[in-house]
Amino acid sequence: MSHTPSPVFRADACANRFVLISGGSKGIGLACAHAFVAAGARVALIGRDRAALDAAVEAIGGARAFGLAHDLSAPDAAEAVLAELAQRGETVDVLVNSAGSSAAGPFLTLPDQAWHDSFALKIMATVRLVRAVLPGMIARQAGHIVSIAGNSALGPDATMLPSVMANATLIALTKALGDAHSADGVRLNCVNPGPTMTGRLRGIIAAAAAREQIEPAAIEARLLAKTPSRRFATPDEIAATVLFLCSGAAPNLVGTQLTVDGGATR
Repeated sequence: MSHTPSPVFRADACANRFVLISGGSKGIGLACAHAFVAAGARVALIGRDRAALDAAVEAIGGARAFGLAHDLSAPDAAEAVLAELAQRGETVDVLVNSAGSSAAGPFLTLPDQAWHDSFALKIMATVRLVRAVLPGMIARQAGHIVSIAGNSALGPDATMLPSVMANATLIALTKALGDAHSADGVRLNCVNPGPTMTGRLRGIIAAAAAREQIEPAAIEARLLAKTPSRRFATPDEIAATVLFLCSGAAPNLVGTQLTVDGGATR
């Protein structure tokens, strides 16, 4: 029986693809933009802050990136994004859902708005973007959708429940749609980072330290004590995982989750 070599990861695996990244102006989203551009793709970054988007595009450099200023928590934002891309003659080959942040704190102190804000940006924005790009991917019989969830869904913490529940929902959405559309040539997967040294993590650490009236270093030490690798991930490491999922080297990863948390999830 003849042997067909398995696909392998190549640095130019995403050459000439067009990649849409929500939450692309900072953190993991921006790291994904850098990774895809380095792999030969063109990218569009979605964010609320035009100045932050401009700075991100400048940091990426070249003519292979541009920013789209939209508040994805608005019901019509995804359609507006796709309309703007159509005007530019772009169709989405890869969608990376990286937008979303959630308030943390004791369950009894979190107001309704904290829950609404978490789901509006992390869940409903993802639902609308996927709904907007999926028909075109199905028609072309090709496409990748990767969502950034989080390992909090796998080890729920009572002080981070809006994030826990949003991430769990995102994992379920990925599994259901990944199974449903694999035969259409569309690969949906998600990545669960553990604590990753971004501006958001620094903010969470600072808020927890203020709440408990201790030094931020003590919060960091507590987080690292739960992590066998004894280190925080970097945004570039998470971006490398996203790139791998979209590179063609992982054709049989369908509706799955890759947890990148230094062994923290038991």
